[in-house]
Parts: sequence; structure tokens; C-alpha cells
Amino acid sequence: MHPKLSESVNGLISRPSKQLGVGLPVAVFIITVLGAFVVNMGYLVQDNATSRSEYLESFRALLAAESGGDFGLNVLFDPADAPDYESPQCVAGPTTYSLDADPGMGSCSASVSCSASSDSGETIYTITSVGTCGTISRTIAIDAM
Repeated sequence: MHPKLSESVNGLISRPSKQLGVGLPVAVFIITVLGAFVVNMGYLVQDNATSRSEYLESFRALLAAESGGDFGLNVLFDPADAPDYESPQCVAGPTTYSLDADPGMGSCSASVSCSASSDSGETIYTITSVGTCGTISRTIAIDAM
């Protein structure tokens, strides 16, 4: 090996040098960014689960309201009177139906009321049903003649 090259290589190896790297700050930055990403993903998953639960309760309440409307129609137009329905019975006060017997509708109920109005000699019946599941309620109205 050339004597001058040997001296410069030995000089580099034997003398302590000041390290000027950016590895540690970059690693800390990457870990911080990944940590923030993981925390935000946790919030997103939790928010999604809450939204899904509220959606399901709202949908169950809608189904309860629709079932109540069907019950109301069945009372108004008694199947035993078919096909004439000469004297529909509109019960004005609310009637509450519990849907706990159905495994998918536990803690759900429907409150059904009926009103009648006349227009041009025709009687129009309006059945209003409020379906409630837990703390969420949905309301539907059905008009029949």
C-alpha cells in the first residue's frame, strides 16, 4: 500500500470522529407519526362501532313502527270482515304492543293510534305508529280508505 494512503487510512481509523447523523431524530419522528396514526385508527374504529349500534337501533325502531302499523291495519280492517269491511273500527286511544317475544326485537314496542276524517263522503283513516327500541323512536303514518 502507498505510504501516504496508509497514513490517511490509519489517521481516520485511530482518531475519534464526531458523528453527524440524522438517524435518531428521523426514528423518533417516524415512531411519533406511527403512534399518532394508531391512536387515530382506534378512535375511528370506536366511532364506527358507535354509529353502527345507533343505526341498528334506529332500524329496529323503524321495523317496530311498521309492525305496529300492520297491527293497526289488522284492527281497523278485521280479516273476518273481508272482503266487505262494512264497519271499520278505528280505536282512537294509543294501543301499545310489546315485541319482546321476537328474539331480534327485544326491548322494542309499538304504540299505535288511529284517527278518522271525512273528505267528499269518503272516510280516510290515519294510523300512526311509534316504534321504540331502547332510547330511539321512529314514527310512521298510514292512510287508508
